[in-house]
Amino acid sequence: MNTGEQTRKEWIYRILKRVFFLVVPILVYLILLGVFWFVYPPQTGVFTLPPSTEYLALIGLMGAYLVPPFGKETIVPLALGLGYPIWVIFLGVVGMDIVTATFVSLNFDLLLKVPLVGRWIRWVMRTADKLRKTKPWIEQLSSAGLLLFMYIPLQGSGSITCSVLGRLLGYKPAVSLGLVVIGSVLSTLTVALGASSVIQLWYIHPLLGVAAAVLILAAIVVIAYFWSRFTKRFYRLEGT
Repeated sequence: MNTGEQTRKEWIYRILKRVFFLVVPILVYLILLGVFWFVYPPQTGVFTLPPSTEYLALIGLMGAYLVPPFGKETIVPLALGLGYPIWVIFLGVVGMDIVTATFVSLNFDLLLKVPLVGRWIRWVMRTADKLRKTKPWIEQLSSAGLLLFMYIPLQGSGSITCSVLGRLLGYKPAVSLGLVVIGSVLSTLTVALGASSVIQLWYIHPLLGVAAAVLILAAIVVIAYFWSRFTKRFYRLEGT
């Protein structure tokens, strides 16, 4: 095999690989839309238009989930309040995390070169780098740190930021994507089950719902207190 033919095959491989990386997240998103279309079909039939109100509202919630300051802690309870079952919310939230994390992880180098998108990715990189410096436990706990950061429903701990953060920490795209997906599954289930319990108790009696919400908030405060004490050691290690 001569050099020219080998170079041509390498270029073909790179092009096909790039097409695959671009197409896979889009296919996942389209499959997600298709599943929800059959779950909430138009009133006149599955293969007709216009879409049902439930379908459009669900797609709107999925889109809002990607826009700060919204996140699991706001979109999941809102969707539950609108009557969507937990499995639909779980599939929508985790599905969107998979789509965005896959697209960013596999196409990071290409996105940096796209006008406007590249500028936005660099802004996310600066944000992720600040998080890495202000929260040294993410890096010092290794993969568990990134997983915990994705699990904790904090501002800026979404799938895109975590994917970029994983890149900055030197993780391979597959490892970073896996940690993001596991964190998304665990955090979505936690928020969904907690919010669902509060809503169901509210329907039984409003005082029960309020009491459950207060208990959950108290538990969050206690966990946050002990977590802050635990992570202080990482700040001391960072300063030495």
